[in-house]
Amino acid sequence: MKKIFLSVIAVLFVFNIFAQESFWSVTYQMSVPTGDTKNFTDKMSFRGFGIEGRWFVDNNITIGGGALWNVFYEKRDKVTTELENITVTGTHYNYINAFPFFVNAAYYFNEGSYIRPYAAMNAGVIYTLYRKDVGLYRIEEDPWKFGVAPELGVLIETYGGANFTVNLRYNYGLETDNTDPLSYFGINVGVVWLY
Repeated sequence: MKKIFLSVIAVLFVFNIFAQESFWSVTYQMSVPTGDTKNFTDKMSFRGFGIEGRWFVDNNITIGGGALWNVFYEKRDKVTTELENITVTGTHYNYINAFPFFVNAAYYFNEGSYIRPYAAMNAGVIYTLYRKDVGLYRIEEDPWKFGVAPELGVLIETYGGANFTVNLRYNYGLETDNTDPLSYFGINVGVVWLY
């Protein structure tokens, strides 16, 4: 753990040396499950949060990283599930807590403008906690998944110093031995601090 922490500090230090400008953002994230994730929790989630840092290596290209948290929840009535040779019928409470940790690269258009659309690619790992509560029974799995997330967004700078970002990100975590792939769209809005 200490080596990972020191590696992250070293990378951030190198980014700051070579970067022309940097920014940090805090985003509120809404998520729409797709694919196999939709089979587990079908409802749109309004519970999500993210912190990201990006550094301009030239006027149009950034590199950076971030940590996100997205929560999905759904209640399903009168569902039957088999648990280790036992069949249980009742109300199911399904939860997914997804924690993506990504590095990214982005290309920003409209150099010199206050409204800069961009396209980005994120890659990293997603720690995922699946939980299903049925009566007195609880089933949990917590795999780490390799993940990618293409992203389209816009960076909005203002004269008063208040800056904003809006983006759409498709998060995809690969399947593991015991869990299906994780996939969902993130609709994110946030505040940006430029340095």
